[in-house]
Amino acid sequence: MAEKEKTPLETAVAILTRQAVSRQLLKKKLHDKGFSWKTAEETAQECERYGYINDKLTAESKVGFMRDRGDGSRKIKLSLRMKGFSKEIIDQAISTDEALSGRTELSIALELLRRKKQSFDREKDIIKKKTRALRALASKGFPAGISYQAISEFFGDSGDAFEEEAVQ
Repeated sequence: MAEKEKTPLETAVAILTRQAVSRQLLKKKLHDKGFSWKTAEETAQECERYGYINDKLTAESKVGFMRDRGDGSRKIKLSLRMKGFSKEIIDQAISTDEALSGRTELSIALELLRRKKQSFDREKDIIKKKTRALRALASKGFPAGISYQAISEFFGDSGDAFEEEAVQ
């Protein structure tokens, strides 16, 4: 016996039960499943009306999760943009996370460095140690200014973390 085809709303609910997604990504997934863009838009509106999707809350949740993992704002912004969230929603979610949790970009960067301290301590050369720390921060999406400030605070430097050793 042939299986009955799912309606767009049933398909959307199936997608949303697996993972919370943005409105834009839901529309794309529906379109990929063979529904027209018009039907996908109407279904997304219906899901919003029922409260199945809420870009603001979903973005806030994803920002909190990524911050808990130690990700910086650049990585968070890129990841959420790729998932269909608008720049305004992302910026608002990051601000909300900072306000509610009290954690700043710098404090998250310092926490990441603390977690990796044992790895840094294996290196004897201070410049190599700081370079490794800088690479770790860059790979997690921290802006250069925050990275240098975190390295300076973490290693107890004053001024530029790299120039002082290069001069000596």
